[in-house]
Amino acid sequence: MRGIVILAVFLLAGSGLLAQNDMAFKGHDPRKDANLNPYINKEINPDSNLSINPSLNWNMNPLKENSVNPTLNSAINPMINMQLNPQSNDVLNPVIMKGLRPSTETWKGMFLFNDSNQIFGYISVATQNVMLSFDNSGTWNGYYVKAGGMMYNYFTLFGVWTGMFLCYDNQSGYNLFDKSGKWMHIHVK
Repeated sequence: MRGIVILAVFLLAGSGLLAQNDMAFKGHDPRKDANLNPYINKEINPDSNLSINPSLNWNMNPLKENSVNPTLNSAINPMINMQLNPQSNDVLNPVIMKGLRPSTETWKGMFLFNDSNQIFGYISVATQNVMLSFDNSGTWNGYYVKAGGMMYNYFTLFGVWTGMFLCYDNQSGYNLFDKSGKWMHIHVK
């Protein structure tokens, strides 16, 4: 019940403006920096660099490697390990910790980009083990839990694993994969 109340409060209070000023965005734009663009820099493109592709590198694939699968490893499951769950841990909750919201002036975080290198959403690093996900309007829509040295699993606001996960691109950010290990052409910088 607490999660529903917190979600309702956040949607009413935090869904407003989300104009990122140029200073926050500077250094993150793959349209201006080819090193950040997976369609130009093949080293960070999982379709070109097979060492960062979980469909072939099973160490990064939750369906192939039990230690990074939250249904098999309770230490990385926020329904069991409540320290990883923003609904139970106030330090991770952007409703309570307003500085985690991308709409605040002091926000520092990462940006989700779609396949056209347009901003698709925002990522706030709450702790070294949990990153919060926001959509393009700044509405909190889920969170990522670290599952290994190179990846994070994506969960709904209520702690249900979606099957999606982020894998480090070995240079400048992450790539988002679906449950089958296919790159969704969404990347984080």
